[in-house]
Parts: sequence; structure tokens; C-alpha cells
Amino acid sequence: MNELRATVAIVRRHIDRRFAWDFVAHAVLVGAIAFFFARLLTAWWTPLAVASALGAAMAGERSLARSLRRLTFFAMPLYGRQLARAHAVAPSLMALSVPLGYAAGAALRGAPLSPALLLATVLAALVATLVSLSSVFRDGARAALYVALAATLGAAVTVAPFALEDSVARASELAIALAAIAGFFALRAFGETLARYDPIA
Repeated sequence: MNELRATVAIVRRHIDRRFAWDFVAHAVLVGAIAFFFARLLTAWWTPLAVASALGAAMAGERSLARSLRRLTFFAMPLYGRQLARAHAVAPSLMALSVPLGYAAGAALRGAPLSPALLLATVLAALVATLVSLSSVFRDGARAALYVALAATLGAAVTVAPFALEDSVARASELAIALAAIAGFFALRAFGETLARYDPIA
């Protein structure tokens, strides 16, 4: 089995019917939060904080940890960085349920997100998810610390540019650049975690 086939096999195992139901459920739940609590969520950075927190929490959930710790995944001919990319596809797609759900709920409430804010919300969810993936091979306080770090970093790389820049276009560009850097190093860290993980231990 070559690298591409092994990668596709891993992605297909993660993305099944349950994945689709979970995606819809997460989007509906976040949409309901945005709709019913719109009066409390008036700050412009609120969707970024929500996306970061939920993205980190979903990527660090224990059911995903059990799935990623399956021995069969480690029998495939992939290096740690290749495994990291393959394992990150499904959680990253799942993370999109948060900004999409939030945007839908806000729009139904009559307060749609601007394109720039929607982009930043997507970036926040993705960064938080990628950082939080390293928590799934850890337990207890160490896992919780990674989830907290993921939520903080996801919010920081998106809130800071819009707080510091007057130009929306420049803030968006800076947020994309920071998110790309954070995501790159998060994937590298996840790959190193996978490379060190011993499924027999």
C-alpha cells in the first residue's frame, strides 16, 4: 500500500455516516447557541472565542482519542508527518461545523457575520483543532493543558490582527498568515507525537 492509498484509507475510516451526523449535530447546536443567545454574544470577537473553544474541545474528545489510537493505523506505511496529515483531515472538516453553524444561527437572528469575520472564525476553529490534536495521545492534566492551549492560540491568532489593524483587508491577511504558521507547527508537533507514540505500550 503506497502513501496515497494509506492516507485515503485513514480518511475514509474517519469520515463515515456517524461523522456526517456529528457534523450536522454540532452545526445545529452551535447555530442554536448563536440564535438564542445573540443578545449576550454582541462583542465582535465572540464567534472567534466560541470557534476556538469548541474546535479545541471537539478535537480533544476521548472518542477521537480512542479512534486515533487504533493499532491498525500504525501498520500503514506512513511516517509521523504523513500520519499527522491523514489524521488531521476529518477533525479539520468537523471543525468547520462550528463557524458554519454559528454563521447560520447569527444570520437567522438577523445579525449575519461579515465575510472577514466568518473567515477569521473558520481560521480560529482550524487552528484550535490542529493544536488540540496533540492532546489525544495524552491523558489527564496534560491533555487538558493541550486543549486549553489550543483554544487560547486559536483565538489569539485571529483576535489579535483585527484588534491591532484598522484595515479589515490587512487584518484578514495577517490572520491568514498567523493561522498558516500556527497550523504548520501544530501539524509538525502532532507528527512528532505520532512518531513517538507506541501503540503496544
